[in-house]
Amino acid sequence: MKRVVLCLALVAALVAAADTEAMTDEAAWLFFNRHVGANYLDSAAGLLRTLRQKNPADEHIAYLWSRLHITLGDKAKTKGEKLELFTRAQSVAESLLAMNDNNADAHCWWAVARGRVGQTRGVMNSLFMVPGLKRELARALDLDPENRTAYDVLGVLYYELPGIAGGDLGKSEEHLKQGIEIAPNYTLLRIDLAKVYMREKRWAEAREQLQAVLDATEGDPPADYVEDDRPEAEKLLKEVPEE
Repeated sequence: MKRVVLCLALVAALVAAADTEAMTDEAAWLFFNRHVGANYLDSAAGLLRTLRQKNPADEHIAYLWSRLHITLGDKAKTKGEKLELFTRAQSVAESLLAMNDNNADAHCWWAVARGRVGQTRGVMNSLFMVPGLKRELARALDLDPENRTAYDVLGVLYYELPGIAGGDLGKSEEHLKQGIEIAPNYTLLRIDLAKVYMREKRWAEAREQLQAVLDATEGDPPADYVEDDRPEAEKLLKEVPEE
């Protein structure tokens, strides 16, 4: 009888695990394809909220929950709302780090959330955070040398910092090119590289990167491409003078 009970318990655990995996996959699909339906982002948030409550130690769910809060923060209208959402994203990333310090996405998306908090608060706060951001991004790349987001964030960091604080367009270009080599369809990298070229008045190279974004047949991630990268490429291309 005990053996039967144990078998039933094992089956129930396996079914629950399968359900969790299926729900997580559904939430991820809705989130990364939120441009397809007006309610997809809200649906993803609802699923992930439930999953997070039931599975607080699941690393993939925590990663998605943190990343979703960054997207919500980007879409928020007020500074207060943005700070609340970005701070929440950072807190969730910290919980993921506590679960597994060897999770590259935890280090990378903690840096993304922390950087957003600094940007929202103002320049001086951002400068204060730079050493920590660099440390976490370096750790992410040590753990995952193909972490495309870490390359992009480093590239943007060196682009946005003033020279006196360590800004370096050459390093920015280097990191962004490394990311493109790894993930050529991750169009955000090309947007940010085009900005570097535009600042340096390297118009032909800027135009090439922006046109590559517009010519992309498979933007990655799909929602980011449709909602953000393609519109920004169209806008920036109008600012590139004809040679």
